[in-house]
Amino acid sequence: MRETTIWRCKVSKIRFLVMDVDGTLTDGKIYMGEEGEAVKAFNIKDGCGVRNILPTINVIPVIITGRKSKILENRCKEINVVELYQNCNNKLEVLNKVLEKYGEGLSAVAYVGDDLLDIPCMSAVKENGGFVFCPADAIPQIKAMADFVTVSKAGEGSVRECISYLSQKIDSVHIYEKIEKVISLILAGDYDDVPSGVLSDGTRYTIQEYITKEMEDCPIETHRNHIDVQYVIEGKEKFLIYTPSSLVAAGKYDEKTDCEFWTYGAMTSVSILSPGSIIVINTNQAHRGSVIFEKPQKIKKMVCKICVD
Repeated sequence: MRETTIWRCKVSKIRFLVMDVDGTLTDGKIYMGEEGEAVKAFNIKDGCGVRNILPTINVIPVIITGRKSKILENRCKEINVVELYQNCNNKLEVLNKVLEKYGEGLSAVAYVGDDLLDIPCMSAVKENGGFVFCPADAIPQIKAMADFVTVSKAGEGSVRECISYLSQKIDSVHIYEKIEKVISLILAGDYDDVPSGVLSDGTRYTIQEYITKEMEDCPIETHRNHIDVQYVIEGKEKFLIYTPSSLVAAGKYDEKTDCEFWTYGAMTSVSILSPGSIIVINTNQAHRGSVIFEKPQKIKKMVCKICVD
């Protein structure tokens, strides 16, 4: 029995976050002085997301706006936005030129917009498999086509919400791609029958041998910073899953082993693992293994640990 859920999302292929400015990175208000635009307010959380988070997920920030502002140029220097395009009436034309420069298509774009000038870009991005965002106070036409509408209004951290969403989803996809890779290597027999070793993709594993026990002799445990992929080589055992909110702690979390043990929990499922079974144990998933099925028997199991911190 193979128990694993592999999650997919189109954000996994996003390489560009394309942003409008007025009404997206700002609250849309334009403060005019005698010599033109005098003040433009940006949110520090948006800037931190663009400067510090996007590089970690290999997403390039792009700004395409219909206005021109020296204030915006200065802000882009602060937050490391190189791809800045101002005075653009045809944003889609500019976007396509940017993508051509990088050899990418619209499916690689996440677009954040709020008003009529953004509709052509957002429509094209969405039709080609990209992703579209908008702030909470975008016009109704934009909200209707958005894949994700932020809780925050424009200029109040809405772009940071978009970036956090991308970061979480992209990280999740990468983790589950890693899980799929580990499972494929296990099924291909790409490991040595030794107490501890390393798969060809760098994942560390151990091969454990033990005798199944009564349920009360097998602790409930959770892990905070790694995912277990367990493969049964010999024997049968019961494997139990528990509701996290019902757990009663048995001690403190051990940071070195990344383990926390629990004395009690409300059981939600029971699986019978037999030779060839693969089970994926996610972070903070309360579980209890090595429980007797029918009679005590020897278990030989391969355990791969995938770090997620």
